Amino acid sequence: MNAVKVAVDTLKSYPKNPRKGDVKLIAESLTEYGQYKPIVVNSVNNEILVGNHTYAAAKSLGWKEIDVTYIEADPETAAKIVLIDNRTSDLSGYDNNALLELLERLDSLEHTGYGDDEFDDVLAKIEEEKTPSVKEAIKTNSLDEIAGQIEGLAERYKAVDTKVFMVELENHVYIWTIEQLGKQRLKSGAQSNSDALVKLLEENYGETAPK
Repeated sequence: MNAVKVAVDTLKSYPKNPRKGDVKLIAESLTEYGQYKPIVVNSVNNEILVGNHTYAAAKSLGWKEIDVTYIEADPETAAKIVLIDNRTSDLSGYDNNALLELLERLDSLEHTGYGDDEFDDVLAKIEEEKTPSVKEAIKTNSLDEIAGQIEGLAERYKAVDTKVFMVELENHVYIWTIEQLGKQRLKSGAQSNSDALVKLLEENYGETAPK
C-alpha cells in the first residue's frame, strides 16, 4: 500500500477511540524525526483507524498535510482494526537486556521517550529477572536438588569473607528499592548494589566502612 499526502483538515479522529496516547511525546518525535510511518484511514468516511494520536500531534504542531494509507472497511471491521491495533501494542513486551544495551549505546537519551527514571526502571526489571523464584525452582527441580543448592550456598558463605544481607520487601517496594540503588550506583560510581548501599550509608552517617 502506497502512502499519500493528505490535508490534515480533511481527516477525522475515530469516534470514542478507547486508546489514550501521549500526544506531547509523539509531537516531540514528529518534530525531531518527522513522520516515518503513515497513519491508516478508512476511505469510506475519512476516519482514522490507526494513528489517531499521531494525527492529534500533527495538528498540535500546525501541520497542514500528513502521510496516509487508505483502506476500505465497514463499521464492524473498522472497530476491530482499532481494537486489535491497540491490543497488539498492549500485549507486546521487551527484552530488557537488549533494551538496556540499546539505551547504553546512545550518547544522550534525549528524544527517545526515556529519561533517567525510565533507565532506572529497566535496570530494576533486569535485577528482578535475576532474582530466583522459589515457586519456579520447585517446578523445575526436585526438593533434594533445592535442598542441595541451599546447603551449597550455606557452605559457600561459611567459607568466604562475604555474607548475604537479606531483607523481605513487597514486590512494588522491592522494585522501588532497586531503582533507588541504581540511581545511587550511577551517582557514586559503585559497581554493584552492595557497594551502592555501603556508599549510601557512609554518606548519611559520616563513617567509612571498614576495609
